[in-house]
Amino acid sequence: MPRALLVAFAAVLAMSFATPSTAGADALEKITREKTFNIGYIPVPPAIIKDPKTGELSGYFVDAIRLICEQMGVKPVFVEAAWGTFIAGLQSGQFDLSIATTFATVPRALAVDFTRPIQYNAYSAIVRKGDTRFKSLADIDKPGVTVAVVQGAAGHEYAKQNFKNATLVVLATADLTAPFVEVSAKRVDVGIEDSWSTRRYAAGHPEVVDLFADHPYNVLPIAWAVRKGEPELLNFINTAIEYLRVNGRLDQFAAKYGPNGFFQVRTQYQPIGTPH
Repeated sequence: MPRALLVAFAAVLAMSFATPSTAGADALEKITREKTFNIGYIPVPPAIIKDPKTGELSGYFVDAIRLICEQMGVKPVFVEAAWGTFIAGLQSGQFDLSIATTFATVPRALAVDFTRPIQYNAYSAIVRKGDTRFKSLADIDKPGVTVAVVQGAAGHEYAKQNFKNATLVVLATADLTAPFVEVSAKRVDVGIEDSWSTRRYAAGHPEVVDLFADHPYNVLPIAWAVRKGEPELLNFINTAIEYLRVNGRLDQFAAKYGPNGFFQVRTQYQPIGTPH
């Protein structure tokens, strides 16, 4: 075999047998070298708040990543995503970290790597006040019942896996209150999303009720995410989260934005009711 081909073959072979730690060093090294950190986000108050007029970001997840970037000596560049596209944004390199308030589920973990849990949340449902058909999840999963969910959100995953008889209305939006608006407008029977969002919406809309306010179901960890094959970046972010947790900065950031209900920062799972 000619020497040039031998050299080329050796290079390909070396790449094929690169260890995960070697292959995954690129993102963190590039961030520190270029002094720029591309960060994906999806507006979900109070963790991530986007001013509709100025586009300025705030919220305790935003405060946390800004502090991390400051201590890294890099500039955060925020890239807006959606629930149906944030995984593709990570995989394509559009951003290196997603700080969206993402439920870490098994299907998603096949596509991205999640950080350690930052907090925990559960799910509930919005129904119209006076609609006595619904007292449990089993009451929702019946023929003739229409259920609105946000495309790509964890509530969508749950509904696809567990509702076999109800009709799903899938909304292509990043607005987690969109399913509740459909209920208020009488276009669907039930809107499903996280328990913090349902509680907040019900408090401001007397025409609906938070069906599982006292007993949210499907408790899940909320975490940030990186694309697969980036163990150094993942380990670094985990260390930064632990640093902010132990010194109380996460709690301080969260406290700035008022009571968060079940959306509070939690370092370990605490039971919040028996799922129906």
